[in-house]
Amino acid sequence: MLSNGRILFAVALTAMVLAQAPPCGAQTPEQQTLWAAQRAEATAAAKLRAEQLERDRAARKADPMAWVRTLDPMTSGGWEFRSVANDGSWAAFGTDHQMKRSGKIVSIWLRQEFAEAQHDANGDAYLSVVQKTDYDCVKDQARPTLVIYYAENNLKGAADTEEADPKQAPWSPVIPGTLAESNLEWACAMDKHRHDR
Repeated sequence: MLSNGRILFAVALTAMVLAQAPPCGAQTPEQQTLWAAQRAEATAAAKLRAEQLERDRAARKADPMAWVRTLDPMTSGGWEFRSVANDGSWAAFGTDHQMKRSGKIVSIWLRQEFAEAQHDANGDAYLSVVQKTDYDCVKDQARPTLVIYYAENNLKGAADTEEADPKQAPWSPVIPGTLAESNLEWACAMDKHRHDR
């Protein structure tokens, strides 16, 4: 994440480069004046966007739950809030709808919302993602089998899907102290609770 000072420095550097660019031989004085005005306007707009982004980040960091409350809880899908990043950059949800168990493996749906656009492997921007994940409750490992990226928050907008064959999808160890470990513990506890009833 760039600091406010670095963002402003990048904006100022861009403005200097644009201001010092040699004019093309075919420019009329009117075109030079117009293009200089357009460059100044673009630089000012970029600076305002950078300043607003820093204010938004500071507000989310001061109260991460304020941003979470703007999200649709989507309770009809059984989604429940799980956690939020300390800086309010993301929020995680889980649901026990369609939870399945096969031996020691529990399959569950997870949802993550982002305050700022993320990019998938193709470079496409997304603000929310839902994934079906298998958890091995004995070996503490996980493998996503289906991931759907959404252009907007609350699983809305254009969607892009990645699917893996569960028989070929590799397992990854779940690292202690991470969101993945929290999700594994939640999924395995939810499954145990359902079977204990």
